[in-house]
Amino acid sequence: MRVLSISTDWNVFNEDSVVARRQRMQAATVERLEVFVPHGPARIVRLAPNATMRGFGMGKVLGALRTLIAALAVPRPDVVSAQDPFLIGLLAWVIARLRGARLHVQVHTDLFNPAFAAHSRANRLRTYIARFVLRRADGVRTVSARIKESLAGLNLRVPVSVLPVFVDAEAVARAESIDARKEYPDFKKLIIIIARLEPEKNVADAIHAMPDILKAQEGAGMVVVGDGAQMETLKALARELGVEKRVVFAGARNPYSYYKAADVLLSTSDYEGYGMVIVEALSAGCPVVSYDVGVASEAGAILAGKETLAKTAIAILSEGKRGSLAFTLPSEAEYRDMWRAEIGAALAGALAGAPERAAPSKKLLVGYVGQGFIGKNYADDMERRGFSVIRYALEEPYRANKEKICDCDIVFIAVPTPTTPEKFDDSIVRAALSLVGKGKTAVIKSTLLPHTTERLQKDFSDIFVMHSPEFLREATAAYDASHPDRNIIGIPEDTDSFRERAKEVLRILPQAPFELVSSSLEAELVKYAGNSWLYVKVIYVNMLYDLAQALGARYEVVRDALAADPRIGRSHLDPVHQSGHGGPPGRGAGGHCLIKDFEALRRLYIDKVPDEYGAGVFDTIAAKNIDLLLSSEKDIELLKGVYGEDVEKAKKDLLS
Repeated sequence: MRVLSISTDWNVFNEDSVVARRQRMQAATVERLEVFVPHGPARIVRLAPNATMRGFGMGKVLGALRTLIAALAVPRPDVVSAQDPFLIGLLAWVIARLRGARLHVQVHTDLFNPAFAAHSRANRLRTYIARFVLRRADGVRTVSARIKESLAGLNLRVPVSVLPVFVDAEAVARAESIDARKEYPDFKKLIIIIARLEPEKNVADAIHAMPDILKAQEGAGMVVVGDGAQMETLKALARELGVEKRVVFAGARNPYSYYKAADVLLSTSDYEGYGMVIVEALSAGCPVVSYDVGVASEAGAILAGKETLAKTAIAILSEGKRGSLAFTLPSEAEYRDMWRAEIGAALAGALAGAPERAAPSKKLLVGYVGQGFIGKNYADDMERRGFSVIRYALEEPYRANKEKICDCDIVFIAVPTPTTPEKFDDSIVRAALSLVGKGKTAVIKSTLLPHTTERLQKDFSDIFVMHSPEFLREATAAYDASHPDRNIIGIPEDTDSFRERAKEVLRILPQAPFELVSSSLEAELVKYAGNSWLYVKVIYVNMLYDLAQALGARYEVVRDALAADPRIGRSHLDPVHQSGHGGPPGRGAGGHCLIKDFEALRRLYIDKVPDEYGAGVFDTIAAKNIDLLLSSEKDIELLKGVYGEDVEKAKKDLLS
């Protein structure tokens, strides 16, 4: 996939900036990435072998004209992506039309927030342009659920996706705290503002709160980290309020070290598309008091209004509690994969080109048995889309719903199917099927050994049993549930009744670029084949990493060049990574799925295919992975669950 991105962010020309790093990260997932900044500096920067950043050194109008001319000269892009739906979006639409490319539009601004339009006449004009551009887009991405909901009234011809701004949690965690006592010896409590000093950031409200804060917290002090047009105006306001000695303007600095030293961060913007500062601060443990903008509420900030800002800040300072982020941030590799899937959807036709199917009936009652990361995220997505959902699991508060499952029209089953040292175990699936009402449809999302669905159908002949493999990643399960790249429904009998039931299940799932009704045997094998391929890829990458180290080559250079090959892709090219379920990072193919699924496939191959060489390949790969996991002490308990307590012996047995 070739992508032309029209950007407004000059930071892309700073090779050490977060923006440039993000562009390198995105370039690693596509064949070619061109980034044009119409009114950026007249420079060309090559950030990766397949990524070029170019500015045109002119104002917005002439810069847009030169961007258009340059866009006609580069190899035809598959997707033109606009960083906003305003003038940049309009320019991207023209380029996409002229080059026969798909138009992908990003929305980083809460543009239909009344405060946005009230800010200026120019903003009101931008909202009209945005309506025009968004209605012609093949893909629309917002950075928060709040913005997505604000676009509902536009009746866009494409679904709207949500992909948050990438936040480098590892960099925040690595940063060392400033020495607050040394830099600000008079401040017993440290309040920080991290913002561009522009009108929409409304830093004045925070400064207005200082006199009241100082009445309750006499030793408090505020540090404003940022620069902008309002710097002198805000300094004058501090003098006017008599708090100039308690408010320090530090200028533009890296904020990470301030988060760790501060007792509270105040965010008083009139509107935010996302609110990266809020997320960064909370991930660093700094409590946040914020107006209800961007992702403040869902991230875990304490919400306040103009009248309650000082009172809320005083309470936080008095309690001395630290903050915490309410959701898990994706890693760099996970974010790359999500970005690639999201922008690629416009090209693949998931958003625009796929044929429409009949709308599902929202009157259907949908059941979910199992509320682990799979069942929970699928059920959450179903509820967000307006379906009535009954959840049952052994954990509270779902235990009481056991008897209600029989009333559900379609029941999704997402429960463990472990591969133990003795066998593949489907007993928990069988227990779940016994809860399904007569004549109803059961859709098993759990991984099933080939031919299992057929056997289950024979044993539960009074219901319709089918298999729909799940393709969720643990760390990004919520996103994956709402943005499937594949919907596969496997049926054990090729009859009109089963096919009609399968189509009914497809209608209630989010539409995907690839949709298939197949035999249950084929669906079961697809899941094992996919997980086992990733397992093999991880082992190969680890061996390649060791070879690069031995030769003195930089593996990251080799990795990025490999990732630029669309046949290989970017996923699973990092030899050292963290399992999606948490735990320390390490080497090898870990996680709840890969270990057990590869072992199940290995045993199945040996049982069904008389091929000693193939069996030897499976055995050696499994032994190599056990060795990698043991050496880095990663996922040891998962290994024991599959191979038994003596994992070292199991490794030797595989090689004997």
